[in-house]
Amino acid sequence: MNREVPSPSVDPQLAHAECERLARPVGSPFRLASLKLPADRQQAITALRALDVSLAEIPETVSEPQVAMAKLDWWREALLGMTQDRAEHPVIQSLLTSLDALGLGEEARSEDSPLVARLEERLGGARIELEYEGFAAEADLEAYLDARYASLFALYARLLEATDDEVDAAARLGRWHGRLDRARLLGRHARSGRVYLPQETLNRHGLDEADLYRDAGPDSREALFREELERIGTGLGDWQASGRPPRLFRILRAIDREHLRLMRSAPEELTAGRVEISPLRCWWLAWRAAW
Repeated sequence: MNREVPSPSVDPQLAHAECERLARPVGSPFRLASLKLPADRQQAITALRALDVSLAEIPETVSEPQVAMAKLDWWREALLGMTQDRAEHPVIQSLLTSLDALGLGEEARSEDSPLVARLEERLGGARIELEYEGFAAEADLEAYLDARYASLFALYARLLEATDDEVDAAARLGRWHGRLDRARLLGRHARSGRVYLPQETLNRHGLDEADLYRDAGPDSREALFREELERIGTGLGDWQASGRPPRLFRILRAIDREHLRLMRSAPEELTAGRVEISPLRCWWLAWRAAW
């Protein structure tokens, strides 16, 4: 039975509007991908995305480690409050009311539910970023990507009433979406001391972290970039479930593939900054992928 969040801290419509502001800015890939979803599912998925954005901002914008960790601990307490039927932030309030509307409110209030476990994975991904120690092997990087990205893609699929196979396929797609996202920011992250590539891969190419952001690097750096982009391209094409991916994932994947195409054409740009696509091009890609 659906339930209402007790004593909301702000008007429910304002809570949903805050999620819209965080998660679906005009022209963004996520907005284009979620534009035609049924209103109740769009609202729930938007709230999840808003939570993701809020967590992602902590390691990217807070320079003082203790302050960043305190912010992450606050969000952990806020999610714990959600399981106790408390909404301590507009994003949590919107998420709870949206899940109630979909009949998932009881699961959102259960600390042992798969839904809450996925949200805890996402918190774990943020902690890995804040306590960055590098990734020794491929398995270490994949564990981070699964926590940071696959967890949310699996939840999106769950809210779209996907089959178990489709949820698993969405999680794997999330891993490759995340790997591409990290590659797009490779140079910037390397300059701040975070490299989202396995150390064993760097060693195999005879590279160190500083080689990833220098204006001019050894020839093996481009070979590394091309190898990584080829791996991502293969992963993005591997939807391991019957039928086509849901529309949300088709559009996100189409835009990812365009980013990948641009990056493949100029791999040296990975050291300079994020590769971007024009808004008009994003609209066209979304329109084509929707059919």
